[in-house]
Amino acid sequence: MHIGTAALTSSLAATAFLSAGHVAPITALWLMFLGTMGGLLPDIDSDNSTSMSTLFRFFGGLITFSLVGHIYQMVSMLELIVYALFCYLTIRYNFKALLEKVTVHRGCCHSLAFVFLSGLSCVSLIYLLGYSETTSWLSGLFLTGGGIVHLLLDEIYSVDLANRRIKMSFGSALKLCSNRNPFISSCQFVLIGCLLYQSPPWEEAWETLSNWHHFQLRPEWLNQEELGEFFHDVVESTTSAMNPE
Repeated sequence: MHIGTAALTSSLAATAFLSAGHVAPITALWLMFLGTMGGLLPDIDSDNSTSMSTLFRFFGGLITFSLVGHIYQMVSMLELIVYALFCYLTIRYNFKALLEKVTVHRGCCHSLAFVFLSGLSCVSLIYLLGYSETTSWLSGLFLTGGGIVHLLLDEIYSVDLANRRIKMSFGSALKLCSNRNPFISSCQFVLIGCLLYQSPPWEEAWETLSNWHHFQLRPEWLNQEELGEFFHDVVESTTSAMNPE
């Protein structure tokens, strides 16, 4: 349900940006992918979750690709392969094992602070890879949006509408931060502040995304007055055919 809903919402949002001319088709696909991955993000602290393995494969591949893109002209082919394998396996297994030890399910990672921190990290990483400010901010926005969709769904599931009761899990999903570990939560807010301070300029992205003049929700032929006249003519012609004078 999480990945399906996140994929649906990110697809609709990416299609809207594509229709408005804000992004190219390949960028729209990338944003849809990021939004879908964001739908798995809060479950990264679940030790036995498929979401966690999928996310670490994705982040391992993304960071490895970033490393290769920065050092491929400085080292030989064999060294490049060794560095890439070392980077991917370290993130995929060692960092994953470390995260499993220091986190609990629905803890610090299952919060708005972690989702915003992940989104800002994505903005900085995409910008460091050489992409535009607009693409960088959109990437972070979609990753954050997918995470928020996940948290909202978990919070909705904690309310049993059929039996008209609130489950014990209510309030543990959509929270600003985790109160069970104030140190990690404080570190999250400090990192958010640092990333905001070092983030790429957002003025160009805001100016681009605030221009929706080219966005068209419905086709030109779908006009209420013209459709009304069309159906009126159909009714009249049908009536005349059924009741010839």
